[in-house]
Amino acid sequence: MIKLKEIAQSVIKEGGKAFGDRAKRMTTAEMAIVFQDLKKKIGDNFGKFEMAKSLPAKTDHGDLDIVVINDRGMNIEQFMRQEYNAAIQDYLKNGNVYSFLFYSDSLHRSIHVDLISVSSVEDFLPQYEYLNYGDFSGILGVMARRLHFNYGTEGMYKIYIDKSNRYHYILITKNLREGLQILGYKDILDTFDNIKTLDDIVKFITASPLFSSEFYQSMGMNNSDRKRTRIGRPSADYIRNALKAANIQSTIADEDYFLKNLYPTYYSAIQAKAKEIEDYVFISAKYGGEWILKNFPNLKAGPIIGKIKQHWKALYGDSINSVDEKDVYADTAKYLALFNTK
Repeated sequence: MIKLKEIAQSVIKEGGKAFGDRAKRMTTAEMAIVFQDLKKKIGDNFGKFEMAKSLPAKTDHGDLDIVVINDRGMNIEQFMRQEYNAAIQDYLKNGNVYSFLFYSDSLHRSIHVDLISVSSVEDFLPQYEYLNYGDFSGILGVMARRLHFNYGTEGMYKIYIDKSNRYHYILITKNLREGLQILGYKDILDTFDNIKTLDDIVKFITASPLFSSEFYQSMGMNNSDRKRTRIGRPSADYIRNALKAANIQSTIADEDYFLKNLYPTYYSAIQAKAKEIEDYVFISAKYGGEWILKNFPNLKAGPIIGKIKQHWKALYGDSINSVDEKDVYADTAKYLALFNTK
């Protein structure tokens, strides 16, 4: 019987890719050839058609990542099958990533091509920047999350935890270069475009005063972090292990230090949004949606539940838990009578 560990090792050996060993690896030069072939034939059908930037030191590749602006709203699978017919040997879709097992006439073999689709110029840059240098963004994302930020394909977000312990993602900027500065990399940002090796990535990430090797200790990482760091992928493992071995402690305790000092307007906007969240969303430990539906069974889950909670907020502020249940029921019934609810 094949064990799960052996299956995992097999997948890792194949590069962890969707099409396994049916998709052959490419040299950097070969990857550039295929990209130019594709761009020449279909590039004009998209608002942008750009190959993601890989590490210059990486000489062979399991797939070709191309970020496209699908501003015409095309069905990408149908379009590719129409343009390439039998050359599309297999297909998978995951979110906005369209994966093709593609037979290249130039290379005379099948390869893995990903078209990563966005709909606008505004969304193109964070998606493209995120893919820079392969494992870089996912691994940096672990540090960002520990500092209550989200560094992702749609931009840089602040993770705000409200008083009910619910998480809210507040967009700061779609410019990930600004995101890097918020994470403490302003003084070395000019070196980012000169990253060539895995060691360069390690050197860059550890340069922030907010960085701590503790962020990458296995015990401190959840499943989401493990996905970000792509455990089992040799290059990702190398970076993660080097970050742990650096044994560095952060020298600035305030996670928002650079956000406040470099982008005070962004910081003020986040503070305002946080206040709006707290003012608008009031969830009581004692009284909530379940209580409403139990006591007013003629209601259905939907917008009316939120309206009732807003009404409670106006009546009781943050002291609803101390209000007698009979009073809450009576006040709620009066409020619902305004809607002529039966």
